[in-house]
Amino acid sequence: MSSTFVMLKPDALERNLVDLIILDFQQAGYTIKRRQLVNVDEQTILAHYDEVIARVSLPGFKERILEVFVNQDVVILEIEKNEDVVASVREFIGKTNPKEADPLSIRGKYGDDDMNEAIAQGRLVRNLVHASDSNESAQNEIALWFKE
Repeated sequence: MSSTFVMLKPDALERNLVDLIILDFQQAGYTIKRRQLVNVDEQTILAHYDEVIARVSLPGFKERILEVFVNQDVVILEIEKNEDVVASVREFIGKTNPKEADPLSIRGKYGDDDMNEAIAQGRLVRNLVHASDSNESAQNEIALWFKE
């Protein structure tokens, strides 16, 4: 079985969607190998989003990440499935912009935000969940977040 990293972001916790989202994963045949509630610190979230911060050219993007995540709780998951789990999970959670996500995806089903509105308002889009975008990222993110 291959595994990937998934983070249920602060907005998923604020909206009490954690158990529903995890149940959706399980009903779709995914196995939750590990689950942990984590209070986010600045060093970890900056390491996590380092590549994205470098790639995205929005003024104040790094500060927005810090504002949304630091001292907030997230639920981190290591998820397994007998297939290309990274690609499968990314399809299952849906497009980054909840307004454009498949209605059967996590973001399509539970999302209540729009990327364009978020950018216009100078904030991060509330899209509930992060999933690794490659096998290498998955292993790095699992090592970063599951400190043992």
